[in-house]
Parts: sequence; C-alpha cells; structure tokens
Amino acid sequence: MNIERLNEAFNTFTTASKSLETYYGALQERISYLTTELETRNRQLRDALADADQNRDYLTAVLYSLEESIIVVDPEERVTMMNRSAEELLRTTQAEAKGKPFSSLDVSLIHDGAETTIEVQKKHYTVILSRSDVVDAKGLLRGRVVLIKDITRLHELEIQHERNQRLIAMGEMAARIVHEIRNPLCSIELFSSMLAKDLTSTSHQELATGISSGISNLNTILTNMLFFARPHKPSLRKIRIDRVIEESLQMLQPMLESRKVRLTRALEECELDGDAELLKQVLLNIVINGIQSMPDGGTIDVAMTRENNSSIVNISDTGSGIPRESLEKIFDPFFTTKDTGTGLGLAIASSIMQANNGYIKAKSEQGKGSTFSLYFPAPSPVLVS
Repeated sequence: MNIERLNEAFNTFTTASKSLETYYGALQERISYLTTELETRNRQLRDALADADQNRDYLTAVLYSLEESIIVVDPEERVTMMNRSAEELLRTTQAEAKGKPFSSLDVSLIHDGAETTIEVQKKHYTVILSRSDVVDAKGLLRGRVVLIKDITRLHELEIQHERNQRLIAMGEMAARIVHEIRNPLCSIELFSSMLAKDLTSTSHQELATGISSGISNLNTILTNMLFFARPHKPSLRKIRIDRVIEESLQMLQPMLESRKVRLTRALEECELDGDAELLKQVLLNIVINGIQSMPDGGTIDVAMTRENNSSIVNISDTGSGIPRESLEKIFDPFFTTKDTGTGLGLAIASSIMQANNGYIKAKSEQGKGSTFSLYFPAPSPVLVS
C-alpha cells in the first residue's frame, strides 16, 4: 500500500515536473521574444533620437547661417539663442549673451517714423525689426523670436540713387545755364578789360577793376557748375592713397596754421585704383569745409581704416556740425549751410568719388563736429586704363 502511494506521488511529481519544464520553455521563448522586441524598440528609439539630433543640428546650422540676425528670448526676455549674424551685429557672442536680459545688451533702438535704427557701440544701422511669439501646443508662451534685417547699405543705395537722379537733372540744367550765361559774359569781360585800360590813371579805374573782378568770380562759379555738369572721366591707375592725402594736406598747411586748426593723421600704406588729381580735389573740398566750420580753431583728424574689402578715409572736424534735417541734402548741388558759397563743393566731391567707383558717407552732431568717410573698393588684380 505504501509502495502504491509512493509510486502515485512519484508520478504526480513527474507530471508536475514536466509541466514546469513546459512552462519554463514557454517562458524562455517569451523572454527571448520580449528581449528581441526590446532590442528592436531600443534600436528604433536610438535611431529616432539620432534623427532628432540630426534634424536639430541641421535646423541650428540653418538658423546660424542665415543672413538675418535672429535672437531667441524666453518669456522673461532672457537670451537663449542667437545666430552668427546677430553676434556680428550686436558685437557679442552667444556664450556671453546667453541668460542675460535682452535689455542689458549694449543696444539702443531708435524709431523715427517709418525708419528703425539700432545703435551698437556708437555705430548706427538702419534695420527692419520684427518680434514673433513662440507658443506650445497648449498655447503657453515659450519665448519670442527677434528678427533683425540690416538694410543700412540698401538704404544708402536708395539715397544715393535718388541723389544721382537729382544730380543728373540739375547737371543738365546747370550745363544749359552755363552755356547761356557764358556767351554774354565773355563780351562783358572783353569790354570791361578794354574799359579798365582806357581808364588807367583816372578816378574811375577802380570801378572798372571791380567789374572785372566780379566777372572773374562769376567765371569761377560757372566753371564749377560746368565741372559738376560734365561727367567725370577719371584716369584710373594704381595709386598710393596715403601719399595723395599727404600731398593734399601739405597744400592746406598755410590755411590750417592761419586758422589755428590742429591737424592729426593716422595713415597707412594703401594702394587702390583711382585718379590722384581728382581725388585731391575731393580731399581739399572736405578739409576746407571742415576748416571753415571752425572759425575759432579746432582739430581736423584724418585716419584710414579697413572694413570688409573697402579702404576708408575718415575726415573728422570739431566744428559746429550739420543739422540732422540737412545731412541728407549736403551732397545736392546748390545746397549749402553757409552764408556764402555755391553749394557745389560736396556735390562735385560725391560725383568724383562715384567716378572712382567709391562713395561718401557723412555723419554729424551739432556742436560736436562732422565726419566724412570716403569708401574705396579693393583694387582690381589687373587694371585696364
């Protein structure tokens, strides 16, 4: 009886053991399947994360390479990201600006009617500025994107184009006026010189001399008008602009001394394409204007710098300055802020600079002086004159 029970117990144990083996095998298969599935999911997750990182890096690279300046701030207006153009415009790096309030950066925004100007380290840029909110799927504000487009050069080109149109129209008018006036003026000059000769040693000789002097002044004005009206054809060749500046300043040395004007210069060797004689006239016109703006003496500073591919000659004075409303008109012919003068000096200077493939920019502050900047492009490798 005991043996039967023992056999029954043994059979029951064997059956249970086989069942456990079956369950264990099934469990092993399930574990193997789950392990394979988990590895597949992990691989898919890694690939998805890699794709996300790649897409994020690509998006960051695109934003970083855009020409427009992009600054991203959080809801508290702290900088979280800025691209390369923003770093160049704001004269700072992302590492330096990150986490700081945007208002703490050395940047000033000036809204003047339809024009927006940004001032960075005392340098002004004309810009288009826009701000956009960044919201998440729940509509919560995550930050803002500030986009700044620098249109300074475009704005300058528009002003220059408008100025050129006015110059062309007024140049044509000036040429006609000169032609109509010079013919009778030559006759008057001839008769006045004959009259002065006949009145030699008489009390009326001074009157005749005065007529001749007045005609000479008129001729000078007409010559300037004709010089402005006719297109300049410079003889472009390789020149040392620093030497041209030195020669021009030497010519003005007596005038500088008599007016008690101190001259400082910071010149460097610089070769460019230009007409030396025409450029001397530009330099003389601008420096003489600066001297005349300082009747009680002052300082003229001539310095050379480089910006991108341009060589720049800055001529600064400590004179009375130019009113803001007049600054854009000073290169127009016949416009002058002086009591005397024809207003052709700066118009001629601008025309000569354009003929030499350059341009002039002016900035001024009343009571503190003015700066005229002459921009020259880099010289061409081979110049055909």
